[in-house]
Amino acid sequence: AFAPGAPGAMSAVLAPIAASLGALESADGAIQTEPFLAACRLVLPVFDKLGVAFAAAKSDVSGNIERLAKRAPDHAALFDICRAEMAAGTQASDAGCCKGLLWLKRFLEFAANLLEGLAAEPRTAPLKEVAHGAYATTLKPYHGWLASSAFAVVLQFPPSREAFVNSLNGDYENMTEVARRMRPMIERVHKFLKENGLHDESKV
Repeated sequence: AFAPGAPGAMSAVLAPIAASLGALESADGAIQTEPFLAACRLVLPVFDKLGVAFAAAKSDVSGNIERLAKRAPDHAALFDICRAEMAAGTQASDAGCCKGLLWLKRFLEFAANLLEGLAAEPRTAPLKEVAHGAYATTLKPYHGWLASSAFAVVLQFPPSREAFVNSLNGDYENMTEVARRMRPMIERVHKFLKENGLHDESKV
């Protein structure tokens, strides 16, 4: 195993995410549905590394990915899926793709904040502390009492910082790179949802 931060240490989990995030757009600059969903699927193993307590959260993320995937054959551009729901008047449905994309964006923000927080110098903060911080700024504002209580339990039992970082081969470089490449994509999704009245801030 590589020592954390050892030269040449590359995570088999993180490196493909970083690469995929660089190839999301079509020639006209639209975020493409299939490459976007493929990148999101590559993020799922990060949740695996957080331990079995995160299985439910991973299942939620996976469910939202597959919800959008069902519409992918008809919509090469990601936002066209939401536009179709808006045209049909179904954009507010909790079972719809607009809500699926909204929650997917929030979990991606959580993952980006988590990786960024772990890679931040001096790289000594416990995983539990970093995960709590990432949750507080991304998911907690939209979780009601039941959901936030459930997540609080999950966040009580993460692996140690050393175990989690080692499971990613101590690849701080790609932790930083994945977070950096996620940001513009997350911001574009956020902007689209806000501009189209799809950023539902009610708690679940």
